[in-house]
Amino acid sequence: MENSFAFQVNFNKTFNTIPDHPKLTEVQTQIAKGFAKNAADELILLFKQRAVEAKAYGEKNPMTYLEFEPGRFFNYIELLPKTKEMLDFNYGDDQYFAEDSYDIDPRNENKCLQLAFFKFQLDNADQAPIFSTTYYFDEEIREKEDAKLPPKNSDMLIAMNQFIPDLNDRLKKRYKNAKKLGKELLESQAPVEVRQEKAKPNEPCPCGSGKKYKKCCALMLN
Repeated sequence: MENSFAFQVNFNKTFNTIPDHPKLTEVQTQIAKGFAKNAADELILLFKQRAVEAKAYGEKNPMTYLEFEPGRFFNYIELLPKTKEMLDFNYGDDQYFAEDSYDIDPRNENKCLQLAFFKFQLDNADQAPIFSTTYYFDEEIREKEDAKLPPKNSDMLIAMNQFIPDLNDRLKKRYKNAKKLGKELLESQAPVEVRQEKAKPNEPCPCGSGKKYKKCCALMLN
């Protein structure tokens, strides 16, 4: 539908836009704001119940909501919601955490992942990371990439490594889990059926010339 649009409703009766979704127009923004603000308490309660049900169902089987997309990096917690092991650490007087994301395509042996760093107490759910970097399992490549970081970001990365001594082994394990799930998703996809139909003589030629098939590509087959 041309006039359809989507947005996220929060339980405190505010709303957020959805990442990778077309930007809302001014009218759509007002509609979303009004819907969230004026939502009945009973409706918010129903949304909460549905969220709990969906979370519980998703934790049992992430395959029910994940879609295999080659080249896309997935947040590890999104892949395996039951994960309790967080990548949190102290740096200076504050606490931070890192989100690790993986290309789950089993055909791509990229041997790397993406790390995004945040303050532990977020100001809002859509807060941008302090910085992001690619973590390579090849130590030589990783050192070259880390050397490109600004000193403050480099110090934060060092602090995380010191706070989590087994970080490399932990990330390797998560990388393998992500690839395993990607393989299962890939295998679960239904094969695309390719139908081959012979063009009829008086139909437009499939090549797009505008001529009839019998007076175009059919002549090359004879």
